[in-house]
Amino acid sequence: MRIKNTWIISVLILGILIFPGIQGCEFKIIPQEQEKREVEFVIVSEECIPEAVALLIESRKENEMKLTYVDGKDRYLIIGYGKQSTGGYSISIKDLYATENAIYVDTCLMGPTKENKIKEVPSYPVIVLQVWEMGLPVVFQ
Repeated sequence: MRIKNTWIISVLILGILIFPGIQGCEFKIIPQEQEKREVEFVIVSEECIPEAVALLIESRKENEMKLTYVDGKDRYLIIGYGKQSTGGYSISIKDLYATENAIYVDTCLMGPTKENKIKEVPSYPVIVLQVWEMGLPVVFQ
């Protein structure tokens, strides 16, 4: 019995001396970059926005918003930048693509240019994109 215990302790000590860093090692699987697929979209004009989407926008226009709304086979991506002090703002789509896990959308707010006559009234820049419903979550960047 004493020989077995001594042998086990010797093996443990030897293991600790030979492999001192194993206790703190972590194995991480680094995911490969997912394949990006183009997503076809339509920028929905104000008069063509579904009533339910228009009501969402109206109720939240004072603040930034990043929403989705599904209507049958269509999904609407709603991006708003809240109240701005003047008119002349626009929203640019920097990127819109899908992977196997999600749809990614990236936009930016562009301010008024010096060439444009700016209305000195508050504005609420919003863009509504219509895409095919793919059953994937949307990530706003």
